[in-house]
Amino acid sequence: MIKQFTKFGYSCSAVDVAIGTTYSVIEITNLAANKKSSVVPDDCFLESIEFELSAIATGDTIKMYISRDSGGHIPLTSDQLGGATQAVTKVSNAATTGGVSFTINKDYHFDTTASNSTSGKLYVVALANAACVAENIRLNWRA
Repeated sequence: MIKQFTKFGYSCSAVDVAIGTTYSVIEITNLAANKKSSVVPDDCFLESIEFELSAIATGDTIKMYISRDSGGHIPLTSDQLGGATQAVTKVSNAATTGGVSFTINKDYHFDTTASNSTSGKLYVVALANAACVAENIRLNWRA
């Protein structure tokens, strides 16, 4: 029997997280200030992730992967595959805000044996070619 998804939602990072030119590990879970966000389910399908950015310029890029652990050592996705680096989308060349979106399309199952992992949380490990601010990061999932 094929199990159907019965729940969908998203999980968030804290607001206004700095992304530098070296990898930063950013926790993704529910955010009290965002009532619609939820913890990452222990068993779900990770669909996509969105970055809402400020302090950006034309030609800026974000490179990222998703990790099970708070140190960024147990990757769920790779920063080497196609699509792991995205050019920032902006409304106009004069704008200093914009965003990037990454497709994930991967099943996720929480593993109690993974060091430094916590039920309800995943971690985005990201860097930019020029420092910027992630005003929001949303991980979209179905369970």
